Amino acid sequence: MTNKSLSVILLTWNSEKDVEPCISSILEATKEIQTEIIVVDNGSQDNTLQLLDSFKGSVTLHPLPENKGVAPARNIGLKLSHNDVVWILDIDTIVNKEAAEGMFNYITEHDECGLCACKLTDVNGIPQESCRKLPWPKYKLMNILATRSSLPKGLSQWVNEKNEQQFYHKELSMESPFSVEYTIGACQMFRREILDEIGYLDEKIFYGPEDADFCQRIVRAGKEIVVLPQFRIIHHYNRASQKKLFSAATYRHVKGLIHYYVKQII
Repeated sequence: MTNKSLSVILLTWNSEKDVEPCISSILEATKEIQTEIIVVDNGSQDNTLQLLDSFKGSVTLHPLPENKGVAPARNIGLKLSHNDVVWILDIDTIVNKEAAEGMFNYITEHDECGLCACKLTDVNGIPQESCRKLPWPKYKLMNILATRSSLPKGLSQWVNEKNEQQFYHKELSMESPFSVEYTIGACQMFRREILDEIGYLDEKIFYGPEDADFCQRIVRAGKEIVVLPQFRIIHHYNRASQKKLFSAATYRHVKGLIHYYVKQII
């Protein structure tokens, strides 16, 4: 085990049901790594802050008066952190020692890797589509169409075939590391030095696709985005933008996508 150190960055926002299982799993999983846990709270109105208070001494808490969004809040956590390796995690994850140490060892031993992640599954062990091709409009359209049960059978089959092209299902079913275009921000581990090279998360993106943008900039800097499917963690996947088609979260997500697309042509 390397003697380098790890900073875990968590965001909370009305996350009372996730605080205890997530942080407890991190504390257990990182016992053999010098670790700091930084929690940035995005203006929670439930019992999240009270629950976080029970971890005083184990976490550094930075509460915000309102929801600043994913990228701005994570950047606050990144700037508060000190250690050599950074692990961005969603609060609705439950991690384990094998995944934490496996990713930590990989990112510290492979200079060509700019960011790594592991397989994310639900509580039943079913893999999630956590690594993907970059979120170009054609894939976003296919995502929407694939959820429509009213499509004719022939069209539905065509949509599913096209939609499949953006995922890495075959690679996730194996046990060997593989490169991807991007992996979602629920679990991303990287060396701190990459921030000096490419900068922080794009704060003009409130909620998605700041993760894709970050990975894309890492690749443009000559590094790989690597998924380690031999390791896995549980992710409950509480995505706000999927709950309602016309909601504030969806609006902010679409606005972030437009900003991301504009960046590609200027």
